[in-house]
Amino acid sequence: MMRTISLWSAVAVVLTASVGAQETKPKPTSAAVVDVRAKDRAAIRATMASFANAFEGRDAQKLAAHWTAEGEHQTARGDTIRGREALQAGFENFFAATPEVHADLQPESLRFLSQDSAIDEGSVTIRKGFSDAAITASYRALLVREEGKWRLALLSESTRDAVSMQDLAWLVGEWNSVNGAGAEIHTTYTWDANQKFIHGKFSIKEAERALSGTQVIGVDPETGAIHSWTFEANGGIGEADWIRDGDHWVLDAEG
Repeated sequence: MMRTISLWSAVAVVLTASVGAQETKPKPTSAAVVDVRAKDRAAIRATMASFANAFEGRDAQKLAAHWTAEGEHQTARGDTIRGREALQAGFENFFAATPEVHADLQPESLRFLSQDSAIDEGSVTIRKGFSDAAITASYRALLVREEGKWRLALLSESTRDAVSMQDLAWLVGEWNSVNGAGAEIHTTYTWDANQKFIHGKFSIKEAERALSGTQVIGVDPETGAIHSWTFEANGGIGEADWIRDGDHWVLDAEG
């Protein structure tokens, strides 16, 4: 039997054969996309890390050197400090009045406005003492490249009304105390893997009894407030809302 092939079928066969004979190259995948600003991103991250280290090291001169000569700092209280010399003097006064201070910088986004300017946004948690409540603020940093170095042209901060688990970062660790009745209390607090919850284990020893249990502290997604759930080894269950009162925390508890 003789088979007939239409003109369009013949063209399709020829084209298919031609394409099949050509050298095939793999199509680029998303993993192959190159970040053309990767070096700049790394340099900016290094600048902000150096900034945080200078703050932790209480080095006012080194800290102020991260700004441009005419750079500005807008504080969460609404104050504006202009110029590197004024910034250094301001940090010297702050460190002199604050014996102990810690800062945790958490960058969240970075975008470039031009070849030599970028905006970095994130949060900063500052604690003035081991037992003091942490203060968390949002920050926005305008960085410019000067003589090959990324520097701060403007750093602005604004307080966050919403509570954060980072406000209780000071709680993580091991605690030992004795209450007014002579009971010995031992508590250990640790973060979970994503620092969304703090897990606690406690034991209380009194003259006539001993009590132990566990506790979970986190932000209640329904209310947006910090809440804790306590489970005693003898079957008791308790809950509490954590309310900030200045430098203290008040627990509204029931069980």
